Amino acid sequence: MSLVHLANFAAHVKNCTKVNMAATSVPFSRLHLQVALGLYREGFLSSIQKGSTSGPDLAPVDITPDNISTRRLWLGLKYRNNQPVIREFALVSKPGRKVNLTNTEVKALASGLTVRFIRPLQPSECMFIKTPEKEVVELQEAAKRHLSGMVLCRVR
Repeated sequence: MSLVHLANFAAHVKNCTKVNMAATSVPFSRLHLQVALGLYREGFLSSIQKGSTSGPDLAPVDITPDNISTRRLWLGLKYRNNQPVIREFALVSKPGRKVNLTNTEVKALASGLTVRFIRPLQPSECMFIKTPEKEVVELQEAAKRHLSGMVLCRVR
């Protein structure tokens, strides 16, 4: 059910940017970490820190089955001219409708063509794809590396 958790992650981040919060925390998971790192690389987040429910860690803490329920990712949200950098954060694949693309369809989407019902990317927009190897990659990078996979979300 990782798409349900990703939908909660997206809604939470979007809601926090609407009320101009400087930082927020989301439950720790590999998928959340990979999407957050992708958002950081694309310039949508100012920082990512591992932490607990009480705040970011000052010293590194290993994640174990005993403490996983209290582990959080602390995300620094970005703003320009008092406007949030993340204006829209929506899932493309939903729990009831997973959208898997071949590497040819990924290339077509990255080059500006509509694929199935997915509109092409606009400037300052990015889309994340989860490859069969469980790696989360941005659409343009997936096209360069000839990867296929499930389209997770789009951010602008």
